[in-house]
Amino acid sequence: MKKIKVLHLTSSPRGIGGVERLLLDMAGKYDASTFDVGHCNLFCADLGTGEFSQALKDTGARYFEIKGRKWFELPRILFRLITLLRAERFDVLHLHMLHATILGGFAAIFVPKTKVVVTRHYTVALVNKPLLKWLDIFFTKRADRVAAISDYVKRDLMKNGVNPEAISIVHNGTDIDAFDRAAGDADFPRKEKAFLMGTVGSLTHRKGHEHLIRALPLILRENPACELVVVGEGPELPHLQALSTELRLENKIRFAGFRKDIPQILRSFDLYVHPSLFEPFGIAILEAMAARKCVVATAVEGVTEIVVDGKTGHLVPPADADRLAEAINEAISDAGRLSRSGEEGRKRVEENFSIAKTVSGYQRLYVEVADCSSIN
Repeated sequence: MKKIKVLHLTSSPRGIGGVERLLLDMAGKYDASTFDVGHCNLFCADLGTGEFSQALKDTGARYFEIKGRKWFELPRILFRLITLLRAERFDVLHLHMLHATILGGFAAIFVPKTKVVVTRHYTVALVNKPLLKWLDIFFTKRADRVAAISDYVKRDLMKNGVNPEAISIVHNGTDIDAFDRAAGDADFPRKEKAFLMGTVGSLTHRKGHEHLIRALPLILRENPACELVVVGEGPELPHLQALSTELRLENKIRFAGFRKDIPQILRSFDLYVHPSLFEPFGIAILEAMAARKCVVATAVEGVTEIVVDGKTGHLVPPADADRLAEAINEAISDAGRLSRSGEEGRKRVEENFSIAKTVSGYQRLYVEVADCSSIN
């Protein structure tokens, strides 16, 4: 049987976030007897030397380079993308991220034999420019199939006019084996007898870090040995650093920046906290659960599809430092419950959110849109 040729198209100019980690985790895990999978990342360094692009190459995945980083280069980028699609004769163009969805959707108009799958890793509310929002929805509606990463995202797509029959839910997953392979703890010092709680994510307003920092003084009243590690980078860093200074927490908060050793980082934590104000899903939560960590998180849509309150962790209202501190103190007070919640979380990821299940879900979509015989 002829292999189904698939091209993942992304638009990641820098760094490795949740979507990038997902694609890296999936690389090399497709059924090689049925699928020929490649990657192309737009707007990276001119020769594909951006961090994400290089990481894709390091996995051994087929990588197609398209030069161009500036908006005035869009005509050239589009021309090269159309040329690539025609030359390689991909059966499926799989679009991720806002700009890849728009540019890939436009390019696909000129290559009608290539089927289009769009994965929505976000909701429409996150697109703040009206023209981009319109184009994003327009090309999502044109896709042959749309994969929503959660029930919440599916409802958002339907609310914005996407045909529900075209939508499939394919939950994000995580590479569980990576957490079992991780050896040792992260290479940062840990004070003796300190209770280490941490959070991983981009430092943006919607991630809610400010409320976690404001909760820390309330936590320290009952648990003075507690320390907070904030992993990630982003525009909110100066504000968060200033807030920690204002609250005199400099010795209790560590801003660790971007880290590649996430499995080791999570092994070092005693508790994982995810204070988001808005979250379409939450790969970082899956990773914490895969690392057998109890999770305290905000009860926002997307997160509530992952964390089972009272079983795999605790859910609290968003933007409520008092309730967040109360839940964290409750978790710290019961070491046995911390351990049980961590084990329950690991079990939930194994049963529902493994990277193997995510890959299997996408493979089924590729077969359906390519009109080939079914696979297991």
